[in-house]
Amino acid sequence: MPFIVSVVGYKKSGKTTLVEQIIPILKSKGYRFGILKYTGEGPQEREGRDTAKFRAAGAETVGLCGDDHFSLFQAGGHPALPLDRLVSFFFPEADLVLTEGFKKQRFPKIALLTEGQEEQLLREVQGVVIATVGPRPFRDDLPHFQPGEAGRIVEMLENRFLRDYREPRIRVWLDGKRIPMKDFVQDIIIQGIMGMVGTLKGFLPSRRVDITLTPGPAEENKEK
Repeated sequence: MPFIVSVVGYKKSGKTTLVEQIIPILKSKGYRFGILKYTGEGPQEREGRDTAKFRAAGAETVGLCGDDHFSLFQAGGHPALPLDRLVSFFFPEADLVLTEGFKKQRFPKIALLTEGQEEQLLREVQGVVIATVGPRPFRDDLPHFQPGEAGRIVEMLENRFLRDYREPRIRVWLDGKRIPMKDFVQDIIIQGIMGMVGTLKGFLPSRRVDITLTPGPAEENKEK
């Protein structure tokens, strides 16, 4: 699953501006990323529309899908899907998903401070706050950045999370070309290979296993 970090803060604290500044930096560095924004307002579901009819009939969750959009309507005012499931579904290939909002979720946070409300915000936030942004630091134990220092924030994310997080556990090259794989495919291959080589005489558990495959004549002929 991609690494998730949420930019949180009160209204007009600069959340959207910071996310806008981070986007081109991530893009220039070659990261695959997604953006997810939380809104408490919700989509406008007017009485008489099909989704409203389905929910009135008793469906707790109704999906609305078009060529360029997808919405879920959930009864009872609860999120239709947890954040990690939303990210896995919509951004399976991303290295990083940056969210605006979601301060009650358990994922790492960058907190944008509003003067006089710093302590209140940090009390409300759930999950680990990894950095703060604002005119002045509020806590000595947290990295602090000034508004507009998006480049330094991306460097912090790289150094602490992205470089190791991005490194795949299995690599496959075909004739010198790297073949990308999703996490669940890596899991399947690793489990299968380790299950087989684990039965070999002399095998010992190791953090790294190197295997080189050279297709024989039978495999080469099948490709022709």
